[in-house]
Amino acid sequence: MRYVACVDGTEYRIRLAEDGGVTLDGVPIKVDLESIDGGFHYSLIVGAESHEVFVERCERVCTVTIGGQRYQVEVQDERVRAVGEPRTTLQAAGEEVVSSPMPGLVVAVLVEEGQRVQSGEGLLILEAMKMENEIRALSTGVVRAVEVIAGQRVGQDDVLVRIKPGA
Repeated sequence: MRYVACVDGTEYRIRLAEDGGVTLDGVPIKVDLESIDGGFHYSLIVGAESHEVFVERCERVCTVTIGGQRYQVEVQDERVRAVGEPRTTLQAAGEEVVSSPMPGLVVAVLVEEGQRVQSGEGLLILEAMKMENEIRALSTGVVRAVEVIAGQRVGQDDVLVRIKPGA
């Protein structure tokens, strides 16, 4: 499994292998993490160093305390993160092209041609890896074209929606 961890604004790429191996930004490291109390108190061994870790759970970001230092940590599955960030390009004609971040099934189309959309507004629901993900507009504008229909299978980088920014 691959993850992206954002710690106090710095991103790290983490890969967990089936054999228990861990790589951090491509560098193998020896890590052992065990819950001490069955809750939010952990023992963390990195290499030969042992640390006591406290984790405060919250919805998207956790506060992690190690050695008296507090860190804001957000961890996302790399594939889920990719789905949440559709690929877009700005064409010479001045339109934003929203493309599929991965292969999937269009479950629902939430917009129609000519509709005004705001940045962050949902455009469609894409099912990928057994999860439904809302693909959102990255800019404010008017939907110029919807290139897919509900029930349609799409591949990675297939065009989903075209938006005329600022219109």
